[in-house]
Amino acid sequence: MQKSLNGGSRKFVRLALVLIAVGVPGCVSGCSGDSVAGPYCGLIAEEDVSPIVGRVTEVEEGVSGVFYCSIEGERAVLVASGTDDSWVSFGRYGNNAFTTLEAITGGEGREVPGTDARVFSYLGPTPNHPDAYAYWLEGRAGFAMYTVIAEDADESTAAALEELVIKYAPQVLDGVASRTEDPGRNRDDPATGTPSPEPSAAPTADSSSGAVPMSTESPEH
Repeated sequence: MQKSLNGGSRKFVRLALVLIAVGVPGCVSGCSGDSVAGPYCGLIAEEDVSPIVGRVTEVEEGVSGVFYCSIEGERAVLVASGTDDSWVSFGRYGNNAFTTLEAITGGEGREVPGTDARVFSYLGPTPNHPDAYAYWLEGRAGFAMYTVIAEDADESTAAALEELVIKYAPQVLDGVASRTEDPGRNRDDPATGTPSPEPSAAPTADSSSGAVPMSTESPEH
């Protein structure tokens, strides 16, 4: 009886070693420890995302609008959103996106050689776990990349996002006619731009609207 038990134990140990060596059925390339492979939403490279969000666990692609991609990782969610109407999506308090972001960042943005675009980036004001934002504005069109619920975003994250919007905006906005249109009027300045519908009071980032939340309150003029 003892001999039979010892033989069964040895067989069990051998089987366990085999399972450890080859993996259990259905486990492919590291199982749950793997990152979802890029490119994400057919565009964004995995190596551009990993330093910001860590291991990617889920990706959501929008089905309407110019572009929408939400990339969820272990440390943050990274959202990329393109729009053909930045006045509605990024503007606040009746001002166009340029005026809004100039007020938030305190500057006129970064010019991009060879384009009429300007790029803005900033870190949200939340003391603990602030989010980072970057925007490409060109005419009436725009593209933004920003973090949500980031664990360790800082000024370097905002700087990295600034480089990413410069990399991806020309591809996202390729063929968008509003890149050459007026960015829209500012409140109390009827001579600026053309009349536009009022943007929503509290826009949200989703695949249908393309609106992007801004954590820093824009001052009213």
